[in-house]
Amino acid sequence: MIKITSGKYRSRNIETPEAGTIPTKNRVREAMMSAVTSEIPHARVLDLFAGSGALGIESLSRGASFCVFVDASADACQIIRGNLKTLREENAVVLNMSYEAAIEQLKEPFNLVFLDPPYAMKDSYQRSIDLLRAHGLLKDECAIVLEYEGELPLKAEGFSFRRDYTYGKTKVLLLR
Repeated sequence: MIKITSGKYRSRNIETPEAGTIPTKNRVREAMMSAVTSEIPHARVLDLFAGSGALGIESLSRGASFCVFVDASADACQIIRGNLKTLREENAVVLNMSYEAAIEQLKEPFNLVFLDPPYAMKDSYQRSIDLLRAHGLLKDECAIVLEYEGELPLKAEGFSFRRDYTYGKTKVLLLR
């Protein structure tokens, strides 16, 4: 279990999958949300590789209007649905499919995107961004937040803003 750090669900516990995911630490999640505070109110949010759904739920807690959660794991999606039900949050949809299939299916663009795949899937960061762009799913003022460890092979071309944060081994990259 982890706690939501701020907003209307502050201090509420949410479940996390027992295997296959590593939830973002509270300190890192709080910092990520602080970095995109201005983008959150009324935002359409995409939480790719959602795991427990903590990043999307944090966004909804802080005033996002809608969130799409995507995870390839059926267990993770069941946990996210349970967390949303417990919170009585209805402004969300959970897609149990690969990130590529989800991006192919999505129609409306997003203000805020969280990319937190398993750290071994380094190529999925660039691939996700490329697919989101190709399908017109990034609004002009979109912010993308990437969480990773080690080096990240990423071309951040076309973004006017880039900021890196480090929290121990965990790194966060903010693109606008």
